[in-house]
Amino acid sequence: MLAVSLFIASIVFAVAVFVYKNMVNKSIANLQSQLAAAEEAVDKETINEMSRFSQKLEIAKSIVDRHKVISNFLAVFSSSTVSTVTFDKFDYSELSGDGLVVNLSGEATSYGGIALQEEVFYEVPYFKSIDISGLKLSNRGTVNFNMIILVDPKIAEYSIDSN
Repeated sequence: MLAVSLFIASIVFAVAVFVYKNMVNKSIANLQSQLAAAEEAVDKETINEMSRFSQKLEIAKSIVDRHKVISNFLAVFSSSTVSTVTFDKFDYSELSGDGLVVNLSGEATSYGGIALQEEVFYEVPYFKSIDISGLKLSNRGTVNFNMIILVDPKIAEYSIDSN
């Protein structure tokens, strides 16, 4: 009797395994057909277009990263200019990696005003060197001068905070 019970239990178990295997195979086939339908629904042209746009965006990002922003320098320059000095000529050019060269001409109420301006500019960490030349007393009693400032290139780098 035990043998017959084990035999029947084995047959029931075999049938259950067979039915489960068929259900799993049907589920796999159903999922494969859903995957194939999803792949067909994907617009390959849109994906290619997005990929090209992403490449263009990376190029634009690299251009912006190399872009020099003079407004940062101007903000520091204006806040560091003493009230007895005015500038009437401003020109800048970039050295390769060494920084910006800023050429200025200006007028001060006195020689002391120019000395004070130089001292204030030397306190600005972005100004690497300052050269004053062409000191000349004008007919109005003011002092004309030329100034060249070598500016650290970090002040001219574009960043999100640059606005």
